Amino acid sequence: MLTRLAALAVGAALGAWVAAAPLQAQTVPPERVLRMVPNADLQTLDPINTTAGVVQSHAHMIYDQLFGRDAQQRPQPQMVSEYSVSADALVWRFTLREGLKFHDGAPVTATDVVASLRRWGARDPHGRQIMAITTGMEAQADGRTVVWTLNRPYGLMLDALSKPAGNMPAIMPARIAATDPFTAIRDTIGSGPFIFVREEWVPGSTVVYRRNPDYVPRSEPASGTAGGKVAHVDRVEWLNIANAQTSALALIQGEIDYVESPGVDFLPMLRRRGVQIIRTNTLGAPGMIRMNHIHPPFNDARAREALMLLVNQEEFLQAMFPDPSLYQVCHAFFICGSPQETNAGVPEGLGTPAARERARQLLRESGYDGSPIVIMDPTDNPFVHAATLVLAQQMQSVGFRTDVQATDFASMAGRRANRRPPSEGGWHIGLTFWNGLGASDPVGNVPMQASCERAWPGWPCDPAHQALIDAFPYAADAAERKRILDELHASAYRLVPYVPYGQWYLPSAVTPRISNVLAMPGIIIAWNIQKTAR
Repeated sequence: MLTRLAALAVGAALGAWVAAAPLQAQTVPPERVLRMVPNADLQTLDPINTTAGVVQSHAHMIYDQLFGRDAQQRPQPQMVSEYSVSADALVWRFTLREGLKFHDGAPVTATDVVASLRRWGARDPHGRQIMAITTGMEAQADGRTVVWTLNRPYGLMLDALSKPAGNMPAIMPARIAATDPFTAIRDTIGSGPFIFVREEWVPGSTVVYRRNPDYVPRSEPASGTAGGKVAHVDRVEWLNIANAQTSALALIQGEIDYVESPGVDFLPMLRRRGVQIIRTNTLGAPGMIRMNHIHPPFNDARAREALMLLVNQEEFLQAMFPDPSLYQVCHAFFICGSPQETNAGVPEGLGTPAARERARQLLRESGYDGSPIVIMDPTDNPFVHAATLVLAQQMQSVGFRTDVQATDFASMAGRRANRRPPSEGGWHIGLTFWNGLGASDPVGNVPMQASCERAWPGWPCDPAHQALIDAFPYAADAAERKRILDELHASAYRLVPYVPYGQWYLPSAVTPRISNVLAMPGIIIAWNIQKTAR
């Protein structure tokens, strides 16, 4: 029960934050300030250097892309005014629309586009595929046109250039894009509808953006990340409020406007208080148990298979969410409900007593020596924290020793890049989740990649598995695409790049004072939102 004392405490805390805010923030009319609570703290600013969802949401605030995705997930021109592809699908020509400017006033040029896409292509799975078949990518003399030449057709070109999550193909100035792809950028100059206010950025607390007065939206209606990106507010503030009760009370009291992932226990109360509960992610989010493939015991496929066999998804999901309508058991790596859903190769009876007995046997065969398994536990995310505790219990039931180490989600994202042994600050296991749209794409499902050192942290390594991923964009027809999908899915259940632990559909919560919230799986969108005075 939320008490009056708690409500007063929340009001006092937020009131103190407002009082301490810069004078500029306090002089903006309240209806022109949008206060949002993202699902994690923003600690990294580079959309090429990480796949963290909060960073991609940040990137959409300040950057633009050549193409966006509409609400039906169809690629649409965004920075591009016109484009063409040759009859043999080898030569693509993109022309920028006029009037595009970076936040420092410099025009966006084809040279900027080439540099940005080359940096993106060094990290993104789609980008690496395209760069491997690229024979030329050149800025033309008019300064607005890029000609991209391939040595074989790539069927997912526009899907790759419009991807809203994962490693986002953000366009930035060439001087910034020249930064090594494996070194995080510090300069945040983009050309998008909002400008990052660096002097007000307080990691762990506050992120601030102001409206870009020079941004020229497209004329089409806004849809997803496509169409006219019209900023109806002058200032957007992201507040890092990890406590679900605090954010719920603040939303009810009108101190904040939008909570990306409200605590599910508070949804009934929020509805009763007139808060709007909206679903912006129709594909939901798949849970992923990621193992470190380069250190024992999970460098042995038998230990990874043991983990896969012992996981009972229903136990995870019941611990995570009180309402069964928010989740479903799903063993499809490419998302239940997506066009790529398949159950090829899924073993029967996962998580049953018989499967756990088989897991116990495989664990012995793997040579596991009983060393503690370091599990990173992001305690600031209630449902992932709950899932982590369930995992530890299930692992102990078949003979694993576990060492659950408390952290926060942002710190876990940083730590998982550490390749050192778990005894030296590395890790064995970390639970995460993905946006359903990205995970449903066999190439865009980054944790599915098995490209060894180049793979997402955890570093699966299997050339035959990776070859199936690489073949998918070149399928000649739907039948071949389906064959590759089934083979890849069966391969994943042999390799076990990660273990699915369910799929869920978390709504967002918004005050009745805002309207026209756009939906896009995995990210929050601030443009198009309108806010009325109290």
